[in-house]
Amino acid sequence: MWAAWALVHDPELVTAVHTDYVAAGADILTTNTYHTSADRLEYVGFGDRTEELTRLAGRLAREVADNAGHDVMVAASLPPLRHSYNPDPDATYEELLDEYSEMVGYLAESVDLFLPETMGTLFEAQAAVDAARESGRPVWVSFTLQGSPGPHLLDGTSFAEAVASIDADAYLINCCPPEEISNALPILRAATNRLVGVYANGFRDMSLGYRRREGDPLPSARTDMGTDRYAQIVLEWVDAGADIVGGCCEIGPDHIARIRQVLPQPYSDL
Repeated sequence: MWAAWALVHDPELVTAVHTDYVAAGADILTTNTYHTSADRLEYVGFGDRTEELTRLAGRLAREVADNAGHDVMVAASLPPLRHSYNPDPDATYEELLDEYSEMVGYLAESVDLFLPETMGTLFEAQAAVDAARESGRPVWVSFTLQGSPGPHLLDGTSFAEAVASIDADAYLINCCPPEEISNALPILRAATNRLVGVYANGFRDMSLGYRRREGDPLPSARTDMGTDRYAQIVLEWVDAGADIVGGCCEIGPDHIARIRQVLPQPYSDL
């Protein structure tokens, strides 16, 4: 919950992090809303501050983007609402849709697009996308493979089925090892003519069904994913058809700066 704590105790730090990524050459900032959903905040006693903190996260990202000195978009992060890497969310589609709709309402005035991300199940991704569509903003949906047996969603849904089932403006893969993304990207690219994107994490293996709030330890960071190595992998993804590239957990501003240096120019005309 450290990300939500920053909004409570040190919002200037959130602004500083966004600023670091802009300085590194990022074209897209993601709102610090991965942990501001009602369920996640209620668990730590801040359920009554969901709207306040979600709106604050949107404003902070918007302010940095507007003062960036180059074109920067703000993407509203819509996270899994119960647990990340969970193949069976403990909620119905209708319950998830209502919760996502609240977040969308809090963020719509501050963002350029909505990004349901780290989606592991088809019906949760569908609920997030359906809620985001209510805003009239573009919607990019990003799936995770973390802990899954092969190039599928955590619930076993194939990429081709997920893309065919969900109407999004872009389809991405995030928060899983670069090797898994490299294996799955050709499948995703073949499944759609719309934008596709990838942003990996730098964790060691994470088990399927990981639950941090129930005491599961966070995996350690990899030591083999420095800026040069990650940038080289990103170039391989571009060659494989990725339109959008970036980084997730353990991938920082230095990685983004190196990616910006090696990418063909211009690469930010989305």
